[in-house]
Amino acid sequence: MKEEARVYLNEALDYIQEHSVRRAYIDWQVLRKEVYAQASHAQTPAQVYPAIKKALFLLDDHHSFFSDPESVQLQNQGLAKQFGLRIICPEGVVGLVYPGSPAEQAGVHIGDQVETINGQPMARWSIWQLRTLLVFGYGYNDLELTLKPAGKPFVRSVHLQATAYTTIRKPERREIAHKIGYLDLPGLMGSQEQAIEYAQLTQQLIREIDPSNPCGWVIDLRRNTGWNMWPMVAGLGPIVGEGEWLTFVASQEQQMAFYRDGQAGISPDTVLVNVERPYHLKHPRPPVAVLTSQLTSSSGEFTALMFRGLPRTRSFGEPTQGVPTANEHKNLSDGAALILTTALGADRTGQTYDSPLIPDCPVKIDWTHLGTPDDPVLQAAVQWLQVEEG
Repeated sequence: MKEEARVYLNEALDYIQEHSVRRAYIDWQVLRKEVYAQASHAQTPAQVYPAIKKALFLLDDHHSFFSDPESVQLQNQGLAKQFGLRIICPEGVVGLVYPGSPAEQAGVHIGDQVETINGQPMARWSIWQLRTLLVFGYGYNDLELTLKPAGKPFVRSVHLQATAYTTIRKPERREIAHKIGYLDLPGLMGSQEQAIEYAQLTQQLIREIDPSNPCGWVIDLRRNTGWNMWPMVAGLGPIVGEGEWLTFVASQEQQMAFYRDGQAGISPDTVLVNVERPYHLKHPRPPVAVLTSQLTSSSGEFTALMFRGLPRTRSFGEPTQGVPTANEHKNLSDGAALILTTALGADRTGQTYDSPLIPDCPVKIDWTHLGTPDDPVLQAAVQWLQVEEG
């Protein structure tokens, strides 16, 4: 290995060993030996990338990943060079298709049933293999699917090629019966300006709904794939209430998240997103139903944790993906980045989490009726809110 590559690899491994949430459980001598062996012929930093990815894989935290310089530049703009869909495991149901993505352009729809991926039956794919394929995209530029379109009797083949598309999806409100406020909150990957816009829009939607005196609120996180949690925190502040209600538990320290008058950040006073002219509910501390699915991941799971232990709150749907853990972003010398899991999430009661969040009321999701009056998860949430409000 050339010196330039060795220095680059050591910088990454030193950071991983010092900050990983699993650092106490790893035999670092064994890990480094295996990683050095993979990079033994590397001449440049770029040729070390596979070895760094291997090191992150060996941590077994299911959340850490590596982004090359091109991916970092795209992420900072809210773009991704992927296939543009998410698939529920092991059922194979398509749960999310990004507008303008290769999947959408190929006619893939939510509710389609995937039977094979790159020639392998759906049953052979684990949730973490799907995450590597569809979220991280390590080494995959092409994807071959066979799927059965929702409501159709035939199977078709689909070829997808990874191309750049926007991942930005805005928060939405929806009109549902029974005087209930409904917010659909997606994940957010993008710039600080986009984070502020997300938070401002979320509070604006709350401002528009609240005058109707809703008897409760539905927070739909079923397609919230995570990334930046702070605009979600700031946006939902009027509903979750002010205070400290979430903790990041690292090996040597704990940090608490807060919301105060439009500001969201880390205690005591590190503000990460600020909403101008923050809204205050006419009737604070309302009943809240939180909806989750297997696609609810990372910051989406932290957003769900905001409501854990809060009176008059209940969760509905299916277990989350299982990464309610905090990542830190470490820039490397060539513009690449380590995104490393450094802390577990803990709710307001102090309970820590490192696995899927189980909803209070498990309800099977019908992806073909998501957000419609025939949505069984939404029906269960509405029924509970009506009873809770009396």
